[in-house]
Amino acid sequence: MRTTVTAGRPGRHRTSGPSARVALCALIAVAGSVFACGGGGPRALIVYEAARGETVNVYTIDPSSGATTQITHGTKFDGNPAWSLDRRRIIFVSNRDGQAQTDIYTMDRSGGDARPLTDTPDAGEYSPRYSPDGKTVAYVRQSTDGWTVWRMDADGTHQRQLAGPYSFAEFPSWTRDGREVYFSAIEKDEGTGQAYGNAHIYSVDVATLQVRVRIATKGPDVCPHFSRDGTRLTYAAPGPSGKLNIFAHNMSDPDTSGAHDVALTTTDARDDYANASPDDRTMVFISDRDGNPDLYLMDRDGSHQRRLSDTPDLRENVPDW
Repeated sequence: MRTTVTAGRPGRHRTSGPSARVALCALIAVAGSVFACGGGGPRALIVYEAARGETVNVYTIDPSSGATTQITHGTKFDGNPAWSLDRRRIIFVSNRDGQAQTDIYTMDRSGGDARPLTDTPDAGEYSPRYSPDGKTVAYVRQSTDGWTVWRMDADGTHQRQLAGPYSFAEFPSWTRDGREVYFSAIEKDEGTGQAYGNAHIYSVDVATLQVRVRIATKGPDVCPHFSRDGTRLTYAAPGPSGKLNIFAHNMSDPDTSGAHDVALTTTDARDDYANASPDDRTMVFISDRDGNPDLYLMDRDGSHQRRLSDTPDLRENVPDW
């Protein structure tokens, strides 16, 4: 049986993108650093995507004040952002150059100097994430064969498929030693090629390409992310209400059923995509508990849940801290 953390509900409060989708420690001071008011030193900005209608752009938000900055100002899709290791650049996906599918780009933290890393007219890339040493990028690709998990060097070279094809795959997340990539995927039926069962969380060994099932509850199991110390994995799966809640899995536990995992949220709303702060004390996540997808914060143990953004005209998603 799963353990439940009871946490007070905050005051008020997923997947945006092209139709194909189903679903800092940046010291920015006077040059950009944002300082916390109490202990803990510089506070890192959170980067995320937000949709207004069919248009998606990249934003940052100060977790102390809630002040936001729009980084891209496109009219199509700029989304799935994540910080580089040194927090000087943001990796993201876009169809800004008129392509039918999305490619992977990087830009500086103010939105300038955008550089494409992929150019695949017959496929779309999503969910890029840097490895812990910043030298490699994991991402997913959608093509006529289905969804696959890939890696490439940080400059876009040496692209290699790691896993798949699946009926759907998303949100690769690196283990802290950089040896494995965890991701959520829906298997294909070997006979028909169609979706088989729910989404579950898998891992692939980057060297050997061995794929293993890591989390397989009654499902779906989505949005895997590691704590900064690498000792636990957070993911979203249906809670008692049937809506997605956020769970924490101890990485020392070999169980894949979720039976021992701790429920960090227990609302009757959709809570997902939890991502740890640089000091591992806090998590940002997405919730529609107050009627619209917004950014929320909670402590590592699931307590002190509070609303960070309040934008009825936007739908926030995929935050990276």
